[in-house]
Amino acid sequence: MIFVLIVVPALIFIIVQTRDHTMRPKRALFALIWVFVVLAFFPQQHLFAVYPAGGPHAFAGDPKKLDESLFLDIECHSGTPPVLEFVLTDTHHAVQNVYFDFDGDGYIELASQGLRTEEEGKGVVFRGVPYRKKGRYTPVVWISTALGTFRREYTVCFTDFVWGRDNFCFANDGKFENAIDFVSKTVIDWAEERFGELTQEEEVLLLHTMYSIYKGSIGRCYGFTGGEVFYIENPGRVPFPYFNIYDMDELDSAIIKEMDFVQNDIVFANFISGKVDLDVRQSREDLAGEMEKIKQSIERGKPIILGYLSRKMHHSMVVYGYFENLFRRNLTLLTANNWEREQNTNSYSEDAENIVVKLKDESAEVRWFDLTKKKYRYPENLFAIFREKEYTLDPSTFFTMIEEKMERIREENITLLMVEMTEVAYVMDGEGKKRGYKKPRYYNEIKDIDFKKVDYNYIFEIPSGSPYTLVIKKARFNKEKNQKKEVNVFGVFPAEDGVESIVYSGVGVFDDRETKFTIGNSGIQLQE
Repeated sequence: MIFVLIVVPALIFIIVQTRDHTMRPKRALFALIWVFVVLAFFPQQHLFAVYPAGGPHAFAGDPKKLDESLFLDIECHSGTPPVLEFVLTDTHHAVQNVYFDFDGDGYIELASQGLRTEEEGKGVVFRGVPYRKKGRYTPVVWISTALGTFRREYTVCFTDFVWGRDNFCFANDGKFENAIDFVSKTVIDWAEERFGELTQEEEVLLLHTMYSIYKGSIGRCYGFTGGEVFYIENPGRVPFPYFNIYDMDELDSAIIKEMDFVQNDIVFANFISGKVDLDVRQSREDLAGEMEKIKQSIERGKPIILGYLSRKMHHSMVVYGYFENLFRRNLTLLTANNWEREQNTNSYSEDAENIVVKLKDESAEVRWFDLTKKKYRYPENLFAIFREKEYTLDPSTFFTMIEEKMERIREENITLLMVEMTEVAYVMDGEGKKRGYKKPRYYNEIKDIDFKKVDYNYIFEIPSGSPYTLVIKKARFNKEKNQKKEVNVFGVFPAEDGVESIVYSGVGVFDDRETKFTIGNSGIQLQE
């Protein structure tokens, strides 16, 4: 604007004075000197700055409105010490300079310019490692604009977590899942070691409980997070011949058993016991309470397990740091996910995720940009899970849970049915209506039947009394073992003196024809 008001008129004046032979040298010389003075002594950003959409002037001289429009958030995708990125959102390109006081003591350690005019309103204005020792820090940032300078305060807190040391080298993925025993076997092995020998009915009801806790897919996430937190806090417990967590072999049967047992211990101690209610949508106050637990653990230098629940996913990660934007009231959790293999570069990891929690006056928002899937996710519940050194589980809680399930089956007169490892599994009534799944289609024609799909495993709740047919087809293929996966069918149903169960293991399932079961008052029978 100053360039237009001062320099351009001076240049026009020179042209006018020199366009014919009646030139007035003194006036032209004076105008030329004026141009050089302006160029030499006025700040260049005032002379040549371009302000898209009106620049700071779009705010009609209202500094508060401009202040509210500027976002400066911290992101990090490294281990510790953290490589911090201060990301500025300035759609009007109103910011001239950003000043960083990393120690919060009133002394500026670094100055950075605002966004370049060619950037689309968002960019990194600082990337670096201002803090090397684990702990809690309180940086202050000053944002300079033509309408004033605005203050931002933050909290940065982190523990000691190094990628390539404190994470497993393998991932909670299909390759790992296909290389080890399926969870329906390992959960029964765990229960019998913890609570003693089980009846078949108790085993089947335990499997139903397991599937009720899973959401869209099956994994060992609590085995990963529980193992990592335990060994970070107890490095002397890393088993021989391994030096650290990253060194552990994913096919080591002792390691796999420990991960399976830790996962089931955590699930039992927190979810089956009722300590964490997975059926209730979290309130703002409850979310704030869980975030406070996480912050306190990080401030004590202890990573902590984060439980994550959405409509389609129940997952967990390890939180090893947090960043708090006090102006925006945003809390960013720095977490270690477990979906990527060979994450051993500490300066950047695709598994180093940022989950942003915004606590408003009456509500809360949570968002996570998933680096693996490259999309935003919006969890409904987040909760802190404390890893115990040793789990002492109450058998009475377990058997009470089993008895309550039996009582429900009798009172509601329902059959529980589970099918594992097929691409087709649906229940059909006498009219040909269906409920279930045939890849890639869901059937929802029978409203009285509850249905849930977890990976390629299926859970049905079927009212007793009416005849139905279970149809299954096409077993899943295990690429790691180069063979078809074992198909199992489990059922439990009301009986005169309680409940009865039936188990079909290793069912013959074909790609070109259907395998059928009859479901009736007398149970579940394979059709010959």
